[in-house]
Amino acid sequence: MKLLVFLFSILVSATVAATTTDIQTVVDMTTGEQLYACNARIRHASTGNDQECFSLSTGEVCNPENVKPGDAACVCRSKNNYGDVLSAETKNGKYQTVAAGPEWDSLVPSTESFGNQLRSIDVSLGSESLGAEYAVTFCYAGPEELLKKKTSKDEQDQDLSEGKYRLDVSLAGMNYGRALDEVGFRYVCDHRDRGNHVQPRKKNDVAPPSGRVEEDSGYETTFYGTGNSADSVRFVKDELILNQFTSQVPRFCVFEFKFREKNGANLKRDPRHSFGNFTGKIRVCKLGSCP
Repeated sequence: MKLLVFLFSILVSATVAATTTDIQTVVDMTTGEQLYACNARIRHASTGNDQECFSLSTGEVCNPENVKPGDAACVCRSKNNYGDVLSAETKNGKYQTVAAGPEWDSLVPSTESFGNQLRSIDVSLGSESLGAEYAVTFCYAGPEELLKKKTSKDEQDQDLSEGKYRLDVSLAGMNYGRALDEVGFRYVCDHRDRGNHVQPRKKNDVAPPSGRVEEDSGYETTFYGTGNSADSVRFVKDELILNQFTSQVPRFCVFEFKFREKNGANLKRDPRHSFGNFTGKIRVCKLGSCP
């Protein structure tokens, strides 16, 4: 068994500071398996009644309660969280961009995720306040059928790809605990011999139509937390079994890391507190063949 290791990089920038994320993806390249970053999404919910006020004369920030006779008008408007942007480069050199709004928006529609292999993603968090949420999606195509022909009449053909498959996930971060409220990981899989898909995955099979982790999915797990220190965060979760029965081999899976910043009108971006790095790994391996 030969494992393929791919190091995927995400650059997250906040004002003048930056966070880098390196996530390894590891699969068995001899079985036709594939694992790659395929999509990303972002949103920054409105802060509701939070407002910003400017002097019509100078353009400077002002307080309408402190306006004196003869001063220029101090005009207030609802504050919007502009400046959070996702951009990515695909394997074939194309660029994709999406700006954060109050609702989730992604680089490509989720139905197109499996056909969208990404080389890198840049998450630029330029809004004045915290509160952005963003997620990075990885697409997994499971093993193809690998038949071992019988050698005697008393034997049967054996599919060597059958077995239980383990998902190893890890993510560790430093120096972002002051800004992050939650980091989570979810996954959803389509299996052989389950639902509408009975046969093993073929090379040209089309992935499930949704291409995303549904919030109410029965095949998901979440781990999160920002650690005990304001200066560091660490998240570790490993040895998740993707199929309970050996015949129900994963055909297609979607894995997603989701990051959520702290939120509130008084939380501002501070370059001293919004830099750091994340390192992690997503590995799928068949039990008995895992390193």
